[in-house]
Amino acid sequence: MRKIYSLALALVASVAVSAQLTTQITSPGVFKLTYGAANDYSFYDPGFEVPTFYVHTWITTADNSAGTSFDDAWSNSTVTMNWDSVAGAYVGTIDLNTKTFTNSNNTVAAGTTVQKVGIVFKDMQNGASKQSVDSSIQGPTTLTTLAVSDASNGKAKSQVAAGKLFTSAKGNIDLTVYDFGGKVIKTMKANANGNPIDLNLNQKGLFLVQISGNNVSEVVKFAN
Repeated sequence: MRKIYSLALALVASVAVSAQLTTQITSPGVFKLTYGAANDYSFYDPGFEVPTFYVHTWITTADNSAGTSFDDAWSNSTVTMNWDSVAGAYVGTIDLNTKTFTNSNNTVAAGTTVQKVGIVFKDMQNGASKQSVDSSIQGPTTLTTLAVSDASNGKAKSQVAAGKLFTSAKGNIDLTVYDFGGKVIKTMKANANGNPIDLNLNQKGLFLVQISGNNVSEVVKFAN
């Protein structure tokens, strides 16, 4: 929540949004937005002691691999930016894996690559009495694909997006990639340390990757 209101900040309209807003893709299809950490509110001034404001979002047909339009109704903007006292900034999340766009009434399908998401900051969920100019947050990011079959408990722990394996497994693991006919496409060893593992798969289609190692046995279905 703003601690100091400055009219001068509102006049600096030419400052790029990136100077005040930082974004991070924390996992496939998930954007974390942080705004005002440098006490710079020239893109959008929420006002004094305001704990929450809203983010109107959309994705154009040109900015996603499905060629579909996604947009929120101006009267129902569901993404919020909330004051985080630890970060000293407003923080919000746009999770495209779960978000329903309230105007087009659709969701982004798994496996879709999104190049960028349009945004407008606004003071109200239903309409606005003040708002920022149009801007965007940049990808690309590919939404999570269907993950199946954790042999131990039936719960998927891993996923593949944009040709990279995201897994909660730790340590040395063996990876075997199969096509849907059961043919082995490639095998590799990797050190799972929390970072995505590039499968370096050039073929296009549907595949399975078997993950095995110390205390892990899992099969993940994915599209490449």
